[in-house]
Amino acid sequence: MRVERICDALGAEVTGIDLSRPPDDAAIEAIRQALREHLVLVFRGQKLSAPEQIAFSRRFGDLVRRIRDDFLHPDYPDVLVLSNRKEKGEYVGATPAYAGFTWHADLTYAERPSMGSMLHALEAPAKGGDTAFANMYTAYETLPGETRRKLAGLKAIHVRDRRKNPRAQLTADFDRDADEYYGVPVPDSLHPMVRTHPESGRKALFVSPRFAVAIEGLDDEEAQPLLDELFAHQRRPEFIYRHQWRLGDLVFWDNRCTIHKALGGIEPPGIRHLHRTSIAGDAPF
Repeated sequence: MRVERICDALGAEVTGIDLSRPPDDAAIEAIRQALREHLVLVFRGQKLSAPEQIAFSRRFGDLVRRIRDDFLHPDYPDVLVLSNRKEKGEYVGATPAYAGFTWHADLTYAERPSMGSMLHALEAPAKGGDTAFANMYTAYETLPGETRRKLAGLKAIHVRDRRKNPRAQLTADFDRDADEYYGVPVPDSLHPMVRTHPESGRKALFVSPRFAVAIEGLDDEEAQPLLDELFAHQRRPEFIYRHQWRLGDLVFWDNRCTIHKALGGIEPPGIRHLHRTSIAGDAPF
């Protein structure tokens, strides 16, 4: 197995391993170390069934599911299907209207957000459909000292319901009943705006425009300009790796120190059909 950096900001390509054959403990530890160092890992040319992806994902922790069962694999509900393919006039998976078009780390509305996620490309378009990843260690470390001091001890409020977030409102292609879709009772979560990674010990900016809507103890006149400053800063080009999907890619990223976004732009008749698994995490500190 070889690990080679693919971008100055973050990201590495892992070769010489077939994930459909259960990796031994030494290989899993090497992958853990590579993830700590590079934050995003790209395994090219993998051919994984849903059960094989689930088995590999579980080597890194328990799996978690989204609150609702929309777009879950019909036979393997630990897998979320992301797809722009239609069958009988309906999408067979989540489109950007339901996942991914705003910068975010996965499931931060939960008390214990996802530690990491894996996406496996069963189909990839010739053009478009890229995913961008941004390094939140670097985002934090390059903030002005005054801003870092201001963030110390502050916590942000994270919400699931897009209707409560003016920065991530529903789009025109959201075709479900919003009251029913977001009617599942999910309490808002409160997380430190700067979290300490439990393995590396490094500090990372831990807010995103998809989920963070307010700051505990600050009124909006003070909180919203600060959030806007952070959201603009965290997506600077020098922090970003842009992944162009190929058939068979499996991308594994650390939600504790990155954010990501689906960039869209798939040119017809291109199909982007992905399977996602999400690994459970711990409470940010």
